[in-house]
Amino acid sequence: MGNSFGGNAGGCKGQDRVSEIERRRRFGLRPQLLLLLFVLNLVAAIAYSTMLYSIDRREIISGIDDRLMTAVHAAREIIPQGYHRRIHGPDSIPTAEFDRIQARLSRFSNRSNLVYVYSYMQFGPHIYTVATSATQREIEEGTETGFFTRYDTAPAKLYSSFRDGRVRFDEYEDSFGRFRSIYMPVRSPDGRIHVIGADIALDSLDQRLAGALRTSILVGFATFVLSMVVGSLLITRITGPLERLTSYTRNIEERSFQSNEEEMRAMQAISGSRADEVGSLAEAMSGMISRLQRYLIEIQAATAARERVEGELSAARDIQIGMVPRRFPPFPEREDIDIYALLEPAKEVGGDLYNYVMIDENRLFFVIGDVSGKGVPAALFMAMTSTLFKANALSAVSTADLMARVNVELARDNAANLFVTAFAGIIDLRDGTVAYSDAGHEAPYLLRADGSVTRLDKPEGMALGVFDDAAFDGASVRLGKGDALVLFTDGVSEATRADEAQFTVEGIVETLSMLPADRTARSIATSLADRVGAFVGAAPQFDDIAILVVRR
Repeated sequence: MGNSFGGNAGGCKGQDRVSEIERRRRFGLRPQLLLLLFVLNLVAAIAYSTMLYSIDRREIISGIDDRLMTAVHAAREIIPQGYHRRIHGPDSIPTAEFDRIQARLSRFSNRSNLVYVYSYMQFGPHIYTVATSATQREIEEGTETGFFTRYDTAPAKLYSSFRDGRVRFDEYEDSFGRFRSIYMPVRSPDGRIHVIGADIALDSLDQRLAGALRTSILVGFATFVLSMVVGSLLITRITGPLERLTSYTRNIEERSFQSNEEEMRAMQAISGSRADEVGSLAEAMSGMISRLQRYLIEIQAATAARERVEGELSAARDIQIGMVPRRFPPFPEREDIDIYALLEPAKEVGGDLYNYVMIDENRLFFVIGDVSGKGVPAALFMAMTSTLFKANALSAVSTADLMARVNVELARDNAANLFVTAFAGIIDLRDGTVAYSDAGHEAPYLLRADGSVTRLDKPEGMALGVFDDAAFDGASVRLGKGDALVLFTDGVSEATRADEAQFTVEGIVETLSMLPADRTARSIATSLADRVGAFVGAAPQFDDIAILVVRR
């Protein structure tokens, strides 16, 4: 009862897995590290450029704000003390006085690279210009802002400084242009608030910020390039030897693990030149390949020895199988007896046996047995047992006497301490009477012609080869026409499948009960064997199997 497996399908699946691994490893360690280095350097360069630009911008803005703060303090000194207390309307300050203050503020503004320096006061919901500088273009065109001109586009932060008296910086765009400004509220002795401010054009600020941005980007790019170059060199130093070691390993695999002197020297050179993990890996690989060569030599020797043993076991199997009758029907000229048997060792050779021989014209001897253990020792013990039964069957006066004779011979010089269970019988073909004895074996089943199944009673008797003075009893049963004795070893009843469930004697009874009426000895034996095989499935065979059917 052998099992077959889909070797081709397994091979295809293995090739698919290898191809999948090769596809997965096309993106090697070096590209991965370079990609990681690129991403990290890019993130670091962007972060560094952003941080550098933020610092530069903050410093530029801080410097501009310091200039604005200085400008408003200077403008406060330029505007005469008590000037704002006199303002209550559009006619509060003479034009000549306003023009003098505007000229002074304009000179200061132009010399300080400011656009405007001014002072505002709020009356009701509106803000009015009470002092201001003028640009050179406004002076030339005569478009200077006059006294008490309402500031219709005043920014929200200017209103906020009037409300809470806090100094504020602002960036805004109005009809005069785009500015960064400062609003410094000043409270007069009469409790009123006027705001002194100064403006710087954002165009110059934008130019400085753009320059700072360019500088930051250039520094970040230079850092990125430098890091990539240095990182690439380090990665090459690390991955170069690894790539060579990988190539050497693949070459060894392609050469069926045969070493190459040049590659071995290269590995030793890597090991000697590197004091890091790469050097340790090269040293380990070199040692591993050397040990692998020795191991392969040992494997070849062991394989050759195993093949010799397997060849000898195969020959022993053929010899063992040849020792039991294999020609069926064994007595084609006789119509009063039908015999069929099969034997399937669990290993190359086994310990189960069966045999039969015509004692005379009317009597047939048959036996089935099971040697303890498996393999070669059991096979040798089986051969000796089968020979003893066949030799003594011709002269024994009864089956009990036959068992006793064989037991004495087996117990003598039994150095391996083996034993054998057996069931032997002699059938008289004239009336179907079967005299039988049992030596600790499974009792056979009697399959009647009407399909009923019963089990024979077991006479007293212990296994053969244990004690040379063991006694054995006999019993008898009569076979009618069409009745059959079904003898078997425990490899049938104890056949075990993957879930540890056993076939059991109940399975034997069920199988025999289901046989058709036109059954033969062959059909009985093969049906039982097939049923056991179907029950076990793909589970390995643990014990030898022997089945012998004697049908009248």
